[in-house]
Amino acid sequence: MVSQNIAVAAATAVLGLLIGGLIGYFGIDAFTGGNKMISMMDEMVVKCVTDQQVDQRLAVKFLDNVEMMDKLVVDKWDSEPQLNHRIIKLVNTTNLRDNLKELTKRPHLAGTERDDQLAIMIRDRFLKLGFDTADLVPYDILLSHPNHTNPNLITLIDGAGKVVFTSSYKETPIHEDDDDPEFVHAFNAYTPAGDVESEAGRGVVYVNYARVEDFDTLEKLNVNVSGCIVIARYGKIFRGNKVLHAQERGAKGLILFSDPDDVAREGVEPEKVYPNTWWLPGTGMQRGSTDLGMGDLLTPGWPSTAHAYRLKIEDAKLPKIPCQPIGYNDARVLLEKMGGTPAPREWMGGLKGVAYNLGPEFLDQYRSYRLRLNTHNSLQVHRSYNVIATIRGNVEPDRYVLMGNHRDAWGYGAADPSSGTAQMLEIARVLGQLITEGWRPRRTLVFCSWGAEEYGLTGSTEWVEEHVNKLQERAVMYLNMDICVQGPIINVASSPLFWDSITMITKMVPGVRGGATVYEEWEAYHAVRNRTSPKMETLGSGTDHAAFAFYCGIPCLDLGFEIDENKYNITTYPSYHTGYETFYMMDKHMDPGFRIHQGCSRVAALTLRYFADSVLLPYSLEHLPKAMKDALDALRKGGKRDKLISIYDKYYLLEESLMNFTYESTIFSRVLKEKRSEDLDPLTTRAINDQMMKLEQVFILPAGLPGRPQIRHAVFAESQFDKYAASGFPGITDLLYNMEKLTDTERQEREEQIKRHLSDLTIMMQRAASFLKDFHVI
Repeated sequence: MVSQNIAVAAATAVLGLLIGGLIGYFGIDAFTGGNKMISMMDEMVVKCVTDQQVDQRLAVKFLDNVEMMDKLVVDKWDSEPQLNHRIIKLVNTTNLRDNLKELTKRPHLAGTERDDQLAIMIRDRFLKLGFDTADLVPYDILLSHPNHTNPNLITLIDGAGKVVFTSSYKETPIHEDDDDPEFVHAFNAYTPAGDVESEAGRGVVYVNYARVEDFDTLEKLNVNVSGCIVIARYGKIFRGNKVLHAQERGAKGLILFSDPDDVAREGVEPEKVYPNTWWLPGTGMQRGSTDLGMGDLLTPGWPSTAHAYRLKIEDAKLPKIPCQPIGYNDARVLLEKMGGTPAPREWMGGLKGVAYNLGPEFLDQYRSYRLRLNTHNSLQVHRSYNVIATIRGNVEPDRYVLMGNHRDAWGYGAADPSSGTAQMLEIARVLGQLITEGWRPRRTLVFCSWGAEEYGLTGSTEWVEEHVNKLQERAVMYLNMDICVQGPIINVASSPLFWDSITMITKMVPGVRGGATVYEEWEAYHAVRNRTSPKMETLGSGTDHAAFAFYCGIPCLDLGFEIDENKYNITTYPSYHTGYETFYMMDKHMDPGFRIHQGCSRVAALTLRYFADSVLLPYSLEHLPKAMKDALDALRKGGKRDKLISIYDKYYLLEESLMNFTYESTIFSRVLKEKRSEDLDPLTTRAINDQMMKLEQVFILPAGLPGRPQIRHAVFAESQFDKYAASGFPGITDLLYNMEKLTDTERQEREEQIKRHLSDLTIMMQRAASFLKDFHVI
């Protein structure tokens, strides 16, 4: 018996040495060896299991190891295409509708009881569906609320001191499910409590969309907003940028309204607006945050856990002027009383009979009137929960394919965010069904239901700040689904690494409005706009991919279906963030039949599986330097390149480094493409995947962009002047802004900042080229 055990041990040892030698031998060549190694191992297995001297348990264990080797080299995406058809078939419109109906029963503002109830429901749903883990992850964060018993008001007061007009602070219920006692009053989060008043007969200015260029136009027209209350229409840019622009120009208060030209294009009569159509009634008011940062305002850069150090509220970067949203019925009352310079033609909105004068004077008959803006918003720390759930990968469990959608809403949130939550729950159900049928992803899938997104992307940012090192090491990609359904046209904003993948996936999914595929509908839409192919965009912000992309450098994709701009040239769907964004609105007007929800779910589910099950990560590497070149070309067209050369005589080195990075990425992609038909050994595959998935991290500036420490991606990030918009080489754009208005000393300091930033970019570009070289070479 002893001698038999010794023989077994010796045989096992020899076998182990042989396997190790084979792995080492075939791992030397980066692009060959896999098939040959497996074949030889199979022969050894046959020999082992037929040898009577080998213990049966050792043979079984060895077979398990060989099975794992098979798993390491088999591409499940290619070898199991039937799963894709199964996913497409399983996504069910009835389930999607039921999900949305449950999610929108009541308002679920961040930090409220209903939001917590939904978090628990989603966690329990994940566990019931067979997920390996599902946890509530709490953060204590600073939130802003209006005073429910003392609402924010805008009033007009005549010369006798009598209040002749008072604004509404909530919508008028129209449909049977519109009214809820817990529905939050209209307000703009994080703007302070304040009480400001105009002079008698003057002191109110209409500023169009409150963009930088709008305020510049007012300067040219000699209309001074300093010391005035300004009124602006929603749209074009993020509301927080509107507040900042008004504040920087010296305004003491801001009033925001949704203009009929943006939200009621077919008329404001009752039969032409909700509940009869999707257009917004005159009492609809868009709520929303004005925070321009990311995450909890009291713990910048660090997770807002119980033991975290917190800033004093007065040290947080908060807006300094009061701001209040109103409906266009109330905006009419204010605008029709304004005199002064007529607005430029393109500033005219859709309020019939209103001249859209700029002010600051009132018309003669209202010379005694004063406008008062009185808000009562307050700040308080509340607990908010993320739900984080996982399906463990059976080959590379330490590589994460993440998907997220925020849960909180300003009201019922039928589109934002519950259309995204409804499809995430349906994808979870579909994948849970596949698990019961024997499927397991190669890599771990992570599903994230974020809390407090509407308050500055807070839940996702805090989680990323807590796990930044782990995510940078292990995250393959993050797929964000915020508003799944605004309209019937797919819209993709992403890292350029995903542009080929999303094209392929959309060619697999049936169309949502009669076309053969989503891609065919997408292509036809852009053909009308004289584009040869669907437009791919880099990422702006305003949703939960921001911390992953701009802080960590993790490849991200933001997916949703948007408005048909060939039909409606408007910024967003009319009921956005209002009391009329209801289940009825979605069910009857925005997506009757839930086919768009279904298409959105199918595209997202297949994208997750593609990146979870492919042996080689399916990034489109060559698009990354091309998008960078396009961004530099945009600087050239805008005349900024010449300005940069005049400041920094080594600017050409940046373009030279980009050419080198382009060359290296082309060679890398070409070699990889040539070898994809061969089986790579597991270690080489792992190394190649790591090169690709961590490539964008090369462009992360540890200290962040100049003046923006939380935005660390030096090549693709949000615009400084519109949080929603994308910007290529944002640091350059930021530093060049308004240089002509600087003093000589300030200009010299700015030029030194530009030189340093251009040097940083050049070095990062060189690092990126080096990063793609053969991985054994430092």
